[in-house]
Amino acid sequence: MRKYLLLLLASVFCLQLSAQLYSDSTGQKKKKKMDHFLYGTVGFQLSGINGDSDSYNEMLPGFHFGLGIRLAELSDVVGLRTELTYSSQGSRYDDYVKGKVILSYLTLPVLIRAGSKSGFYGEGGIQPGLLLSAKDKWEDESYDFKEYVNSFDFSVLLGAGYQKNRLGVGLRIAPGLSNINKDSDSKDRNFVGSIRTTFTF
Repeated sequence: MRKYLLLLLASVFCLQLSAQLYSDSTGQKKKKKMDHFLYGTVGFQLSGINGDSDSYNEMLPGFHFGLGIRLAELSDVVGLRTELTYSSQGSRYDDYVKGKVILSYLTLPVLIRAGSKSGFYGEGGIQPGLLLSAKDKWEDESYDFKEYVNSFDFSVLLGAGYQKNRLGVGLRIAPGLSNINKDSDSKDRNFVGSIRTTFTF
């Protein structure tokens, strides 16, 4: 799955480059004007793990940060965009001992955003993710269990927010659709809710 995520990443960046170009009547390439198409994002999030495992019983605070690109403007109020973000998530658990599972992902959301002239917007899309690390922490102990977690994660995204000039704030939820457990009969999925800020360059 890792190679498919990298292929998708390369594809969306190539799409952005091609969206910046158009052919004039002579067939020459010129740059199409689309101001401020690059933005940064950072935010706080609460995450959990839902499914067959009863021990995951409490949300875990985390964070995310990354860069986003406006891929295309489909109309005056609807646009396509993507982001490349680092996401720290997981869950607390209570199973003989109390601890927390911390999962780190490199995610690539692809979204359609519909906005208004007042600045409010809604958005929705998909979010593939590549697992970077998986840690199980309890008391003063830490255990690496990345080999037991699927390297590819897939979620849907829903969000809303407000953007004025170059600054924006928003809320998102990302319910996971894929099983995070590798080689296991139990099925567990990620869930992330985030508060985020953006700054357009």
